[in-house]
Amino acid sequence: MYRRSHKRSFLLEGVYVDDLIISGLDVSDIEQFKQEMKEKLSMSDLGLPSYYLGIEVKQGSDGINLSQSSYALKILESAVMHNCNATANPMETRLKLSKKMEDDVVNPTSYRSIIGSLPYLVNSRPDLAFSVSVVGRFMEAPCKEHWGALKHIH
Repeated sequence: MYRRSHKRSFLLEGVYVDDLIISGLDVSDIEQFKQEMKEKLSMSDLGLPSYYLGIEVKQGSDGINLSQSSYALKILESAVMHNCNATANPMETRLKLSKKMEDDVVNPTSYRSIIGSLPYLVNSRPDLAFSVSVVGRFMEAPCKEHWGALKHIH
C-alpha cells in the first residue's frame, strides 16, 4: 500500500479497534498514507489527537506532552478518594497479601471496577505495574487488607 520514497522516512501507526493514530517525520508522507487509506477504507480524518485511550495529548512547538491526569482523577473519584494524600511508593514494602485473609470481605464489584481501570493508567505510570498486578490477584474475594493495598496505589 504505502510506498516510501528514496529519502529516509518512517510512519508509526497505532491501532485500537476502529481508532488509528499516524505519526511520522514527514507531513507529506502522513498525508499520502491517509489518502491511500481513504481510497481503500471508509474513514474520516479527525485531525490532531487531543485524547486517546485515556491519554491527553497536547502538541506544541516544544513537542508533544502526554498525560493521564484526568483519567487518574476519574479513577480516584470512582473510589471516593479524590481528596487523598500522595504516597512515596505505590505499595508498602514487604506487604504480605494472601487469598485467605481473615479480614472482612469488601464489595468485589467495586474492587474489580477499580482494578479494571488501572492497567490503562500503567501506560504513563509504569511504576504502578507491579502493584497493580499484585492487587489484581485478589479479585475473587477481596477483603479490607486487599482494599487497603489497592487504595495505596495512587
